[in-house]
Amino acid sequence: MLRGYVLFTSILLGTVRDTRSQEAGMKRVEEVEDEIGYIQSLMLNTPPLASLKSSYQDIEVYESSHFGKVFLLDECLQLTERDAPHYNEMLAHVPMMEYLASRRSEVDSESESEPEPMRVLVIGGGDGYVVSELLKHPHIESIDHVELDEEVINVSKRFFEWGSVWEHEKVNLIIGDGAAFVEEQLKKKEEGGKTYHAIIQDASDPFYTDSDGSLVILPSHVLYQNEHFQRMHKLLAPNRGVLMFQAETYNIPSNLEEIRNWRHSLEQNGFEHVRYGSISISTYPTGQIGFFISHARDGNDEFVCKSRTNTSTSTCEENSPTSISSLADDKMDRSGWMDWNRIWASYRELSGKTKYYHPRIHRSSFDLPLWVE
Repeated sequence: MLRGYVLFTSILLGTVRDTRSQEAGMKRVEEVEDEIGYIQSLMLNTPPLASLKSSYQDIEVYESSHFGKVFLLDECLQLTERDAPHYNEMLAHVPMMEYLASRRSEVDSESESEPEPMRVLVIGGGDGYVVSELLKHPHIESIDHVELDEEVINVSKRFFEWGSVWEHEKVNLIIGDGAAFVEEQLKKKEEGGKTYHAIIQDASDPFYTDSDGSLVILPSHVLYQNEHFQRMHKLLAPNRGVLMFQAETYNIPSNLEEIRNWRHSLEQNGFEHVRYGSISISTYPTGQIGFFISHARDGNDEFVCKSRTNTSTSTCEENSPTSISSLADDKMDRSGWMDWNRIWASYRELSGKTKYYHPRIHRSSFDLPLWVE
């Protein structure tokens, strides 16, 4: 899933390094970010709970006394049970909440109408955690989950508590290439096929910088190309669909450069409300990872009119894009156009609890350091 560009090394600790670790039978994995001279280590209990080789990669599951089960692909950390909610809950709930809020804002405040049933596409994320979080939303009708490596699915079924998600009647698992699936579905759409209300791309890293400074392009790079963004935009429900994808850490210069490129590409392809959000997660390099969220709109939408609390008076006039108060709000809140009362309402409707996500952290995730903006 993540950290595909990171060089991992692992050694069995000996007496010189840590006698207690040797006696306990532990393995140390080190993530090395040559570009910034950064190293991060994690201690794992041995032997592994699972160790196998699929057609694409080595797959391992270990135990950690602090982080719980730890999932590795080609010695690269994918998730730990302890902080997996940080990343996966944000990838799942941020787009759902924003879609539901925007749709409900179009319904008359006195109406009992509910948002239409949602169709969601998940690309990658073979551990299944994002899918498990999506199933907490009662308005979701179906989830198409596309994963390249079936063995990742099989291992997740065996070792993680959310591993039964693919048995749910709303989930349709497709073993295959994500970019090819999007292209294929777009052709079907042109023949009257379906669109999606949300697309969530939980892909591995598209590149990494080698020790000699050269850029190494990885297979998932195709999922970050302009053509793929174009296709996903066309595959989303017009003027309402939401795109969410993993977007690296801003603490590495080459990543930050690509973050800016992706923002430009999304805007050029017809997405609006394009924002980079930040997630705090201790086991990813530098303790931070980001995401992009954007809305497929045609650029001619009217701003959303919000109702004052406990009154029927609309605040459309004071929220006009040209008003002084609106300009001030934009400087203080990059998501000021969103009706957060509706997001709180959707949050209370979830069928299960969250450990990291809540509406306040959703809103604050877009507040970035000045040097990143």
